[in-house]
This record gives sequence, structure tokens and C-alpha cells, in this order.
Amino acid sequence: MVTTLKALKRNSYGSEFIQEALHTVYETLQPAHCYIAYFDKNQHKATSLAYSIDDHFSNTVFTYLINNSLCEKMISSGKPYFFSNNIPHTYPFNQIITPYLLQHYLGIPIFSRRGDIVGVIGCLFEHPYFFSEEQHGEWCQVLGDILGSDVQYLALLSEQKKLLCEMEECQQEAQLGNFHVDIVTGSAYWSKEIYRIFQCEAESFTPNETTTNQYIHPDDRTRVIELRRDMLDSNSMSYNVIYRIVLAEGKNKYLREHCHILRDINGIATLVKGIVQDITEFYYLSNKLDQASDKLSVTYNAVTEGIWEYNLETKILLTSPKFWDILGINETNVNSVYDWIIMIHKNDRSAVIKCFSNLRNGDATSIDVEFRLQSGSNDKICRWFNCKGNIIESSSSYHYNRVVGILIDITDTVMAEQQLTLAKTVYDNTSECIVITDKDNNIISVNKAFEKVTGYCHDDVIGKNPCILASGYHDLAFYQKMWRSLETQGTWQGQLHNRRSDGVIYPEEMTINKIEDDHNVINYVGVFHDISSRKKTEKKLKLLANNDTLTGLMNRRCFIEKVEKYIDQINDVSADNSPASVCSLLFIDLDDFKIFNDLYGHDFGDKVLQKVATILRETVCEHSVICRYGGDEYAVLIKEQDINYAQGIANQLVNIISQPIKCNDIDINLTISIGISSYPESGTTHQALLKNADYAMYEQKWLGRNGVCVYDQQLQHEYISKLKLRDKLKFAINTKKIKVYYQPIIDNKTGRVSKFEALARWYDDQEGFICPGIFIPIAERYGLIGMLGQLVFEKACADLDRIHRSGFTDVIFSINHSVKEFSQHNQEYIFETINNYNLPYSAIMIEITESTALDDGKNIIDILSAFRSRGIAISLDDFGTGYSSLAAIIDIKPDIIKIDRSFIVDIEHSKESQMLVSLVIDLSRKLKIEVVAEGVETQAQLDILSEMSCPYIQGFYYSPAVTIDDAITILKERNQKMVLDVQ
Repeated sequence: MVTTLKALKRNSYGSEFIQEALHTVYETLQPAHCYIAYFDKNQHKATSLAYSIDDHFSNTVFTYLINNSLCEKMISSGKPYFFSNNIPHTYPFNQIITPYLLQHYLGIPIFSRRGDIVGVIGCLFEHPYFFSEEQHGEWCQVLGDILGSDVQYLALLSEQKKLLCEMEECQQEAQLGNFHVDIVTGSAYWSKEIYRIFQCEAESFTPNETTTNQYIHPDDRTRVIELRRDMLDSNSMSYNVIYRIVLAEGKNKYLREHCHILRDINGIATLVKGIVQDITEFYYLSNKLDQASDKLSVTYNAVTEGIWEYNLETKILLTSPKFWDILGINETNVNSVYDWIIMIHKNDRSAVIKCFSNLRNGDATSIDVEFRLQSGSNDKICRWFNCKGNIIESSSSYHYNRVVGILIDITDTVMAEQQLTLAKTVYDNTSECIVITDKDNNIISVNKAFEKVTGYCHDDVIGKNPCILASGYHDLAFYQKMWRSLETQGTWQGQLHNRRSDGVIYPEEMTINKIEDDHNVINYVGVFHDISSRKKTEKKLKLLANNDTLTGLMNRRCFIEKVEKYIDQINDVSADNSPASVCSLLFIDLDDFKIFNDLYGHDFGDKVLQKVATILRETVCEHSVICRYGGDEYAVLIKEQDINYAQGIANQLVNIISQPIKCNDIDINLTISIGISSYPESGTTHQALLKNADYAMYEQKWLGRNGVCVYDQQLQHEYISKLKLRDKLKFAINTKKIKVYYQPIIDNKTGRVSKFEALARWYDDQEGFICPGIFIPIAERYGLIGMLGQLVFEKACADLDRIHRSGFTDVIFSINHSVKEFSQHNQEYIFETINNYNLPYSAIMIEITESTALDDGKNIIDILSAFRSRGIAISLDDFGTGYSSLAAIIDIKPDIIKIDRSFIVDIEHSKESQMLVSLVIDLSRKLKIEVVAEGVETQAQLDILSEMSCPYIQGFYYSPAVTIDDAITILKERNQKMVLDVQ
């Protein structure tokens, strides 16, 4: 196809090539409509050069604005642009293509040699069409390149032809034609207007010196011929002559001929270029004036204008009495023309002098000049005058020596014109669109801003009703209200939607005022501006303000407003037990979502959140309100449904999300925890519903995740109890009522106490002793674990210092650490506390559960590495109860493993427990890790563990957790050291 295009270029050019190219486009792409158009220099307008329908060329020539057209998108992309959507409505010259059912548009750019886009090949298709850049891209590029020069050439010819037509129209209006005569060859050229002036045809008349001289009136012929010859033989560069011609029917015409003479380097005339103007009407008027001169002389002194006559040779000025009255000058103060000229304003003086100089030099036959008189230092109060005059030819010598004219005071007119000019400048250049109608509401004027915004030019709307802009957006009542305001108040202001010329509907802000004269309406003036950009910005800001940018769901702020508003609506309605008087709220949290971010990155996590949002949209009922509450939390308001319906939806969501979800070709297993609150059972305010649903969700997390928890009276009672316990615990921590007890860890070989495990104990005055299994989770849930852990650690270090000072310097304290302490609190206080008591780092062991590190990943591993680098030992508690015990050993690299008491309880009767404990001890020995057996309570258990060579024993068999004083006593008894207590 490319070779065919290049061959086509070699065989044709210009308009023929354009049509051949259009035919080639039809054969290749089969468009129903096809055209080639060129763009103006500023790419504001496109004009067709060729147009075909089903490969039949049409004489239709059309233009359209590029702005907001499909061509604009093609220009911005710089390559073929394919579009398929409502073509007859969208296309800029839809009045031509409306009868056709067009579905697709393809715009192919035409390039200049410099690579600029200078035109377009437009293709419109009736049948389904798919444009393939791979198949036709190169063909389009070559076609656009080879068309460029021809399109530019034809565009230039079109513009030149247009300019020529405009020039001919202007010449015809002025009855003025141009000509030139080549002195060397004797050939001559006349414009069409000269042929019309001479009433001859260009086809049958050849202009030359002989043929044209025959038209000159016999009385003028000799004078004109001699003048022309004298001018050519002299050094003159121009001449001006008035003469008569005699037409075929004997009619006379008066002509003014003004010429410029071009000469070579030797001063010899080579070319004459000039104009010929028909001034017959002017001369007939002059003749009539001469005839009426006697009558005018009678009223010479009575006319309101100042009359003057000036002799160019004698320089004598004659005036009527009114002349000086108009100027406001005493005639006796003016002795010469110089005195009069010097009174003219300095900024206008040169223009007046030039006008009279042109008369004297024969360059003009009349003057029409405006000027001001000098008014001292105050230029703002100058008066304006208009001086008009015509040369009166002497009948004897044909010399122009007299000028006759009038003087008028035009101060008021000039001031009015200046105001009108200012008003017009403001009218044309204001950014506000202005439309003025007559009393019948027919448009009589619009400004440029109106044309730009609406797409209608001045001529399109003049005489028409503004309803041509109506979009159909507003009903009849809207317009009735508008006219009622205009009639009663004389003004209307508001927003409305109108339609541009291309069919696009846009919003505008408009003010209409009624203009009256003696209580009669004469005009209506509308001032408006396009607020599309503002509306788009408002819409975007509203979207950003109300929606989550990642999932497209409603954001928290907007959701809370919706819940509050809906509850207010329910409260406004009388209680009638109707469905409209209830609602439910789901609070949803993704379980262990952090794992996906850690494993696959945050981009993957974002896609998971989007997947969940899609599932929520597809699962909950249509009238529900869904939001992304924050992070991996969602909330759903289910309107007009009770708790049973909400629980069914929640269970459905749990089942759907628990199924494998594919994301980036990866199947992920996701679970969610849902808390449900309902109105009015769970609360009557939006704050209560949100808080209680959130609490129910966290309760489900506590119960094991991947399920649904409904907030009810029992949960509320437990919730209140936990809140009370939280407050008591906080008070106990602040007042240091939390005690630290110590359970000894015995070296199984020597029977000596080598370590103590520090355990928190809490005695409440009302509740008594509260189990750590109760208050530790409370501390973790409500953010008190950091304060509690620091309190226990500082107390343990103080007690360990006391033990060391008592002489037991080899004793180590094992201090428990919650996972929440690692993830939520800075651990630097551990080093500071140890240093404050001058304890060796090796005397401290941090005890964690095997699930702790696996729950929080690399963060805890890094912290444990920092502990180990200082010499602090790591103990892995509850070993064997987690889901990845061996992985915990590899990742954490503990110094001590503590076998969970659940295996020790059954060790006497369970072969499996014995085997497991034995394997752990053997594995630890090979890995050089010490082992502590927890929960040893009987001699039999101790004997079995001793046979397995378990290094350390901890349990009630030796001692429960005791106070520091009792711990020192145990040390003295078991380690057989008699050391006085340090008071």
C-alpha cells in the first residue's frame, strides 16, 4: 500500500492529487464519508479541500472550529485518532451528516515537511470498523507526509483567492480599480473594477495607450496626455489628474487617476502603477454647489457651521463670522495662517499641516481632519473641531488654488464616541459573556466572549430567541420563575445549563436585567460566564472529600455523616415498628493483613483492599452505605434491616472472603472479623453504633478471628467490666500497686537456684488477687502493656540488684515480654534500666512466646538481635504450642527453650509427651540450647525429666512464685550460702 501511495504522488499533484488520494483512502478503508481539510496557521479552524460520499465527490465546502473537536485530540496525540461514540451528535458539521447513521471516526494527520500537522484526512464509517495501527499505521504516516506539500499549496491558493475576492469587493464598493502599464513592452493590466468603470468586457477589450486615450473626453484629452508625458519625462515619482471619459452611450464620467512611476537606475520610467476612481457623483455634487452659490451667499452668515475658503497661492483665508465664534477666538488676534496654526493643539498640528500640504502638492483634492485647540496646561478640557474642505479647480488654467470647507464643533460627539469606544472595548474584551435582546426577547447583540463560550458566531444568533441555547435540562416552572422575577424585580440571577453549538451542555452563572425607558421595556441584558471548570473542580473536591481514593468507597468522614443523618431521620419519625425505624452496622477488619504487605509489598496489599471493596459492593444490599473506615477496616450501614438480616449478610461475607481470592495470579487465603451493632438495641446515636460495632469486631478478634460477633447485653456487660478493669489497672500501674513475684528455676544437676522468672501479680482491694491471664490481655488491648512491662522490668532489676548485693551474683532473672511491647513501645528503657542498677547484661533474660516473633516479623527479630549483641539472653517460652516451633528456633535463635507445662502434665502417662520432650531435649543439646521444663509438680515428673537429662526444672514441686524476701530465703537454703541481708 505504501508503494502505491508513492507512485500516486509521482503521477499527479495539486487538486488532482488530492482527489486521487481521497479515492485511495476509500479503496483502503471504505469510509462512508471522507474529506481532506487544511488548518489555519493557529490551528483554530479547519476548511475542506475535497469531500466524498461513498467515493462520489461532493461540491460541498465546509469549515469548523478545531477547539473541542475530534481534530484537537488528533493534533494533541500527533498520530491517527480513532473514536466511536455518538458521531452525528459530536461531529462539528453534524448538519451535513445528520441523515447518515455514522458510528466511527478516524482522523489521519497531514504533516508539513517540518513535521507540523497542517491538515486532516477525516473518515466516517456507517458499519462497525476497528482501526489497527499495526496494519495501517505506516500507510497513514506515508499518506500524511506526501499530502502535506499539496495541502499547504492548495490552502495557500484558497486563501489567496479569498483575499482577491475581498479586494475586488472593496474596489467595487469604492468604485476604484488598480492598473499597471509596462513602459518597455507597452502591455497593461486592469482590475475588474476598471473594466466596470469603462463599461467594457475584459475578453473583448485590450487596454493600451491608444485604446484608453479614445475614452478621454475631447476637451480633456490633450491636457491629460501632455501631463502623463511630462511626468514620465521628468524626475517625478507620482502624479494626480482628474478628467472625464465618454462611454459608448454618450454618458460622461469624472475620473481621478493617481499613479506611481517606477524608474531604473538611469532614471528612465519602466513601470506605471496606479488607481482609477469614479468620482462622477462628487463632481455632480460640486456642480450643484456652484449653482447654488448665489443662494448660499444669502445665508452665508446665518449657518451654524463655520464656512471658510483658503487660496493656496495667495494664502488668504476667508471665513464666515460663525467660524471664529465656533473657535472662540478673536479674529483681530489672527493676522496670518501661522497665527491660526499655532493655536492648534501640539499633538494635532502636524496632521492639519500635512492635509494642507497634500492639497498644495496635488496629492489630495479634499481634506477631512479633526483637531483640538491649544488650551494651556489643562489638556482634559480641550474642545474638538472637524474641518472639511474640497479643492475648487480654476476654469482657466486647471490649477488647484482654492479650497472651500466648513468647520464644526464636535466636542460633544467626540466625547460620546470616546465613551462608546471605551464601552465597546470593554464589551468586546470582557471575559463575561454578554447577550442583549430587544423587548420581544430577540437577540440584537452578543460579544466575543459569548461567541467563544457558546460556539455561535454573531450572525448565527442575531434575530433569534435565546432559547436556541436551551439544553432541556430545566423544566417550564424554572423559566416561569425566572420571568416572574424579571417582570416584578427587573432582574434575575442564578445558575442554569445551556447547550453549545456543538451540542455540549455546560453550566453557567447568569444575571439578567430588564432595561426600561419611561416604564416601557426596551431591552434585556444577560451577563453570564461558563462555570464548567468550577463545577468540575467542585465535583473533584467533593469526590476527594467524600471518597477513598484507593477503593472508590465512601471515606470515614462522609460515612459518619451518613450514619448520623440516617439515625436523625429515624428519630424524627414516630416509633411504629416499621422497617424504616431500624438499621444495622457492620464493622469489618481483615485478619493478619500486615502479612500481605510484608510478603508482597504495599502495591499488592492495595489490590487486596480493592478486591475486598468489590466483594462488599456485590454482596451487601443495594441501599446499604459502604465505606473504607481506615487501613484494612470497612464499615457498612444496612438501612431498614434488623440484626438478623445483618448477621446473615455478615456470615455471607465471611464465607465468600474465606474462599481463595486471586490477586496478581496469586491465590491468597484471607479471613475477616466482623462486629455488628443495631439500632436501637446497641445504641441510639451514631457514636454508640460505631463504637459498639468496633468493640464487637475486636471481641471476635479475641475469640479467634474469622467470624461474626454481635454486640448484645452480655457483650455490653463484659465490655463495661473490661473498661472498669482497665481503669483499675491503669490506676494500679500509676500507683505502683503491681507487685513482682519470682519463681525459682532449679539446676537439675546441682539442685541450686540458677534463675528466677519474674511474674507480675495484682491484688485489688475489691476484687482480690486478679489472675495475670485476665489483666495482661486487658493491658495489651488498651495500650497499658508498655507501662506495665516497664514497671515490672524496673522492679525486677531493683530486686536483682538486691540479690547480687546479697552475694548471689550468679543469679539470672527471666523477665516476660509481650508482643505488644515490641510492636508499640521503644525498648531503649531496658538498656537504661540495666545500666542504672549497674547490672551485667548477662544477668537479664528476656522471655517471649514462640508466636511473638512470628506475629510481628522482622521488627522483633531485629530487636532480639540488639538484645543479644549486648549480652542479654533470650528465652523461648511455651515451646511446642505454636504452629511453627522449629521455625521459631531458626528465626529467634534462643538461648533457652522452656517446654510448655501442657506436655509435662501428661509425661507420666503419655508416651507421646515423653517422646516429644525427649526429642526437644536432644535437639536442644545438639543446638547447644538450654532447656527448662515448666510446670513440674510431682516427684515422678522430676524423675522422668532427670532420666532425660533435662538441665533445668521450674514448677510448684520446688516453689510457687514468691516475694523477693522469700526468694532470697530460698537462695540461702538451696545454694547453702549464709550471707547477711543487705539492709
